[in-house]
Amino acid sequence: MSRLADLRFVETLPVGVRHIRDGVAIPAPSEAALRVYRYILLQGSQDLLYPFWRDVVDRDTGEITGKRSEFRVSVCGRTALEHDVPVYRNAKGGVGIGGVLRCGNVWGCVFCCAKVMRRRAEQIGALFEAIHAEGGGAVMVTFTCAHRLDDSLALMLEKFKSAQRTLSQSRQFRALAESRSGACVATEIKWSPRNGWHPHQHQAWFFPRPLSSDETELLSASLFPVWQSALLKHGLDCREFFKDRRVGVDVRPAWDASEYLAKFDRERDWSLSAEMTAGRLKTGGSQSLTPWAILEDAIQRGRESQAFTLWLEYLRATKGKSCISMKAAAPLLRRFDLPVTFDDIEDANAQGESSIITRVGRVEFESIVKAGGMGKFLEAARSGGAEAVEHIAQNIDWSFS
Repeated sequence: MSRLADLRFVETLPVGVRHIRDGVAIPAPSEAALRVYRYILLQGSQDLLYPFWRDVVDRDTGEITGKRSEFRVSVCGRTALEHDVPVYRNAKGGVGIGGVLRCGNVWGCVFCCAKVMRRRAEQIGALFEAIHAEGGGAVMVTFTCAHRLDDSLALMLEKFKSAQRTLSQSRQFRALAESRSGACVATEIKWSPRNGWHPHQHQAWFFPRPLSSDETELLSASLFPVWQSALLKHGLDCREFFKDRRVGVDVRPAWDASEYLAKFDRERDWSLSAEMTAGRLKTGGSQSLTPWAILEDAIQRGRESQAFTLWLEYLRATKGKSCISMKAAAPLLRRFDLPVTFDDIEDANAQGESSIITRVGRVEFESIVKAGGMGKFLEAARSGGAEAVEHIAQNIDWSFS
């Protein structure tokens, strides 16, 4: 907490009112605060994970050659690859830094998650646009399983994955899925103090034509017993309904013309691709917390808190796991001449079209990182350009005191 200069900076920013609920004003952080927020989470996570670095020892000589962290997120944005670090402005007006190493961990790094998921959303959106142009349609299929407070997340994820494999290999499932032309898969994880970890999976199924509401309802009802059977084989279970709402398997039409226009009026950037990828950045409610909400609580309460124990379990359980898979959409992607292979680390480190505002020296850059003030630094670059960057770089001691 002592090195989070961004946190002290955000506290100075104005706060509006989002809405009134039960007579209480719900705050609405400024756009600047929301931009800085991800740097607070990144720096806070890295501070929490400091004890999980270890010495790297040469097997032949026994010499300590360096240090390595158990978690990739520990090095994200901290290593300058050039002597001078460029500060750039992209085509949309966003400001960032180049020439630094990004970890590409969409599970545990809020910065890389935002960048990679934005790219995946664009790719899924391009795929749907092509399908929609040919008169096709899509549905969102959500698979869940029952869970308890004492369930291990790592074990649940392994069982869930095995159940999905069993499901995809079953004759009944293949018969139900034979009319689809492809699919994209996204895994999401939440936690609640009442029921523990809640992994679930969203799958966008594409069809040559839009399905009717009766067809989606029939698909939900037909998929449920097959999914439940697959879960039971691996020690899990699910229920079909909860409070008259489908929970084990839920199928809903996604982005036919009328639904898209209705959503667009309420949510400016809504699309099927956003539904598939925005879950990684959702804000947790009172009953169910996203990983980022858990991390925020851990930063505030420290390593001795339950929140940090949960965050550590989450990082270890998701290591090496796929968050979004486009494998089942490969034939469609090839047909529409869209990219077929995807690399999270490559996308996290891609800079895209941008222009360099100025450069900051490696020493100044490292001082800003150590102070936990990258968000404040970039906000200065956004509003004041090269002159503001130079001022902060020359007054680093008092800027982040």
